[in-house]
Amino acid sequence: MLLIALWQALSEWFADPTVVPSPGAVVSRTGELVASGGLLQDAAATLGRVVIGYVLGAVLGVAFGLLIGWFGWMERLLGPSLNFVRSIPPIAWVPFSIIVFGIGEGSKYAIIVYLVFIVLALSAAAGVRETPRIRVRAAQALGAGRRAVLLRVILPSAFPFILTGLGVALNLAFMAVVSAELIGARSGLGHVITHAQAMFETDTMLVGILSLGVVGGLFGRGADWLIRRGLGRFSNRVA
Repeated sequence: MLLIALWQALSEWFADPTVVPSPGAVVSRTGELVASGGLLQDAAATLGRVVIGYVLGAVLGVAFGLLIGWFGWMERLLGPSLNFVRSIPPIAWVPFSIIVFGIGEGSKYAIIVYLVFIVLALSAAAGVRETPRIRVRAAQALGAGRRAVLLRVILPSAFPFILTGLGVALNLAFMAVVSAELIGARSGLGHVITHAQAMFETDTMLVGILSLGVVGGLFGRGADWLIRRGLGRFSNRVA
């Protein structure tokens, strides 16, 4: 309530609704965009990109992380490079991605897959690295092959690390797609903001920004719920 009161006071202080629209004006504009279906379509476009890119990046990242974690020389060779590129902000890759993949969907998926892949690869590799070697040797002594060791020893041990990486990557995937949409997109919540900026429609800009906050908050809550649920099941199985 305090934030809304400050917002209302700021809009009255500017006395120009085209600069700082009032909360009521933004609510009214939100209703118009929802009624027209445009806001929901843009939200669906953003979510669709996140889901597809996230799933693809997660599958590839976990598989690659387990591989380099299993072969220590691969992690020593590739680990520093993965940590280096992880430190680069996603938005820095957007212009390059647009040049390589075009302004269509490919550039947006590439950014999401890239970011999720790196996070999950490092998480899975860390999980493999932290697996007690005595468990691996015990399984091998009992006649377990490489596949059995991977599925029954390595993967369960790495599972908590992978789950944590999934939660982090989910939030970063949302940030990445918004960065891509702000620079080059014809749909999505990021596009709503940039288009409104070009038309100097500050009420629509705020609708887009607040919608990102709502969707991002739901993503964060969903990630936390998945992590808690996954870790709970894992703990029960281990116990």
